[in-house]
Amino acid sequence: KKVSNERVKVIEMDELYTYTERKNRIYVITLVSREKRQIVGYDIAFDKSRERIQKLVDSSPKADHYYSDAYSAYSEICYEGKHTSLKNKSQTYTVEGVNSDLRHYIPPLHRKSKCFFRSIETAKAVFKIFIFAFNKFALAKFLHPSLKSSFSLSSFI
Repeated sequence: KKVSNERVKVIEMDELYTYTERKNRIYVITLVSREKRQIVGYDIAFDKSRERIQKLVDSSPKADHYYSDAYSAYSEICYEGKHTSLKNKSQTYTVEGVNSDLRHYIPPLHRKSKCFFRSIETAKAVFKIFIFAFNKFALAKFLHPSLKSSFSLSSFI
């Protein structure tokens, strides 16, 4: 799902997963703008195929540079800008931090959680609402860095 049209300097990409009630694995692929720390694109599906990632990159804002981990599908797709795939997290620290926030705020994403999504549709609905609030929060912190301690993520829900 595309969240923004604005061109960005750097997009970081990563994926995380959780399970449905029937123990089906759900992948969440996130594209994050490094500068504003906003989620600029995401997809939730039962697979993390090259085709799915290509569609997500094609529908997301264009960037001058893309960074990802060493998952092979990231190296097999076409990008508008330059792509660098790394085995370490030296250039994917923003998306890793955002994924950590997702795990913190959305209980079914917690590791070893007893919570789960009943369906993939439920996961998509939760993410749609959460990402709307998360991006407003990130933009407020970006635009007003001196005020960032005066509001929290819950201020934007």
